[in-house]
Amino acid sequence: MRPHPRRRRSRLASALTIAIAVSVALTACTRSADERETGGSEPAATAAGASPAAAAAGDFGDLRGVCGPGPASGGGGSSGGGAAGGASVRGVTDSEITIGTTADVGSNITPGLGQEFFDVGDAFVAWCNKAGGINGRKLRLIKHDAKLSEAAAQMIQACQTDFMIVGGGMVGDAAAVGPRVDCGLGQISGYTVSPEAIRAPLQVVPIPAPFDQYPIGAYRQLVKRYPDAADHLGVAGNNLATLRPQGLRLQEALTTNGFKVSSYQEWPPLVANYRPYMEEMRAKGTRGLEAIALQDLTAPLTAINNIGWKPDFVVIAHQLYDPGTIKAVTTANFSNVYLTLDHVPFELADTVPAVKEAVTILRDTHPEAKLTDFTAIGFNAWLLWAKAATECGADLTSACVLEKAGATKQWSAGGLYPAHDIAPGGKGDLSTCVLLMKVTPDGFVYDRELTQPNNGIFNCDPSNVARLTNTFE
Repeated sequence: MRPHPRRRRSRLASALTIAIAVSVALTACTRSADERETGGSEPAATAAGASPAAAAAGDFGDLRGVCGPGPASGGGGSSGGGAAGGASVRGVTDSEITIGTTADVGSNITPGLGQEFFDVGDAFVAWCNKAGGINGRKLRLIKHDAKLSEAAAQMIQACQTDFMIVGGGMVGDAAAVGPRVDCGLGQISGYTVSPEAIRAPLQVVPIPAPFDQYPIGAYRQLVKRYPDAADHLGVAGNNLATLRPQGLRLQEALTTNGFKVSSYQEWPPLVANYRPYMEEMRAKGTRGLEAIALQDLTAPLTAINNIGWKPDFVVIAHQLYDPGTIKAVTTANFSNVYLTLDHVPFELADTVPAVKEAVTILRDTHPEAKLTDFTAIGFNAWLLWAKAATECGADLTSACVLEKAGATKQWSAGGLYPAHDIAPGGKGDLSTCVLLMKVTPDGFVYDRELTQPNNGIFNCDPSNVARLTNTFE
């Protein structure tokens, strides 16, 4: 959903598509417990091979002292702001730090959107407080539900109470930029959507998404297995003005990097019948395809089967890393669906201690919580914030947290992501690392042979990211 090259935002793009479509009309898991891998032995654990249970309280993965007791002190008292360098700081007292997180859970159009952010926020706060908080200050969480259309109102509310916003996101975040910046509210969010939010000050973005870059690593690997597809790729974009650039960017990224797009389509926000689109792709000789703003694969895959078409592959991105995709593949009886990720999948929790620890922390608070891409990026943001806040010591300010976070080098969120440098603000490059999972009736299965890893379980190469001269803004 974000009008932006980062395909993770496709989940949010779907939400925005539905929201706008409905607005126009009105005005005119749990995954399988079997953790499997194909194409070789399972990835090695972290260097020490230690289990999360061996870590000290407040340690996470390879990060030490993320949370814990410390020398926090100040004269703010329980009702006012905590002392920080002699100034009163909103949301901080001698004993407590109030943090906000955001989502669109209460939307009637896409109910539950971003629930993972609320679940991760609850779980992280409980875990951190048990370890001693941030230098002795306990965390208090406020969950701001923007419901797709109340981003500005929720941000105004956050400006009254919160020290910072951490680990969430809102589809309508453009409306929240003005209130947030005007009240000096810093954030380390899970995602940003609009150009206004992406370029806004007073933030650090753990996973940047520049408009002039697009990830193509999945295609580089897939055409090695399916070489005939390289000159016969299909791209299904969207004809909604806010989403149209995303499909055009993918087409541009592919065609300027040695691939040929045999069929480029722009689907309406709501598709009643996918059959004509699939018939056109088949007629044009398409061998591999991707649809940008999908949130459910069932209908497109069913249409492919109904016309007797057998493309080499369908590639999907982060927004479809969800138990519903497994059900869709099973229902449609379509076997060659591949998921591309830039973080360690939860299916490998038994071999990657940081991932197992994240699952344990989450399930300790919310036993039935879904494990999705939002789960991973939520933990990523919370860990970066907590590490930076701890480094700031007793004199805690938003400026200090943003400075520390924005200067972090080789950040991996304790082992959840391939290491990369964090950049100040919303700057930075896309990750050059990718892995591929095959979607099967039994779950998401890491495909080592297809990924061809050269950095742990990831394939990391500058060629995995296309540089665009036209961003279609």
